[in-house]
Amino acid sequence: MCRETIHRSVPIAAFIGLLLLCLSGQLMAQDEEAGSQKKADYVSLGKPMVLNLSSKRNRLSFLQLSADVMVKSKDAKEIVENYIPVFRHILILKLSEQNAKDIKQPDKRELIRSEASKEMIQVLNKLADASDVHEILFSQFLVQ
Repeated sequence: MCRETIHRSVPIAAFIGLLLLCLSGQLMAQDEEAGSQKKADYVSLGKPMVLNLSSKRNRLSFLQLSADVMVKSKDAKEIVENYIPVFRHILILKLSEQNAKDIKQPDKRELIRSEASKEMIQVLNKLADASDVHEILFSQFLVQ
């Protein structure tokens, strides 16, 4: 009777093991697919922009800026690439109204970057699905 029970339980155990192996492989494939879709990528906003800054002095001040947009899907990357002129426009308007003295402060730059990111996402939400578009990052920032 003991041998009979063992012979019956072996196919059942093998079936359960095979089922678990298939399920774990399927779950791993889903995790890899989800992970690859949410990996951060960056879209350059193109050539550096040179802007005039407001200044109380007689001497002109300039800002040279390069920026990238962080995205987390291929669809978001395509959306950003289609709207690069809009993002450049947002940055130009936002930054050209800044005072040269103030913009040299790191906390002020971060505030401007954060505000520009929010504006960019608002514009994108009106034009397209921007759920995987996250923020603008300054990759070059030079004030003279």
